Amino acid sequence: MSEDKPTTGVSIHTGFPNPGVDTSLRSLDLNQLLVEHTASTYYFRVRGSLWEDSGVFDGDIALVDRALQPYQTDIVIWWNPGGEEFNISAYKKMAKDGQFWGVITATIHQHRKVNTNAKI
Repeated sequence: MSEDKPTTGVSIHTGFPNPGVDTSLRSLDLNQLLVEHTASTYYFRVRGSLWEDSGVFDGDIALVDRALQPYQTDIVIWWNPGGEEFNISAYKKMAKDGQFWGVITATIHQHRKVNTNAKI
């Protein structure tokens, strides 16, 4: 006669788990993580180094949401009608004649640039 062992509810796994079997894993989607309003979000390539102290570097990609109302401390993109160019500043420091364009919600900074001409 075999004796029943009490169940502890603990399972023991050995070896490296197969990630292909785990159905709870989802792919990483940057649009889902970084974009709240898809119809009003635009991508800008930043040129210049004036905003490095705020973490926005030359060559970064800025995600700009035009549907958001800016807070005073938000970093925004605005249009300078006299200079015919876009500018970046804190909303509270935007030029008086500047036209608010959108709120920068995120930036993408590449540490290593992709070489599209590389051959394997």
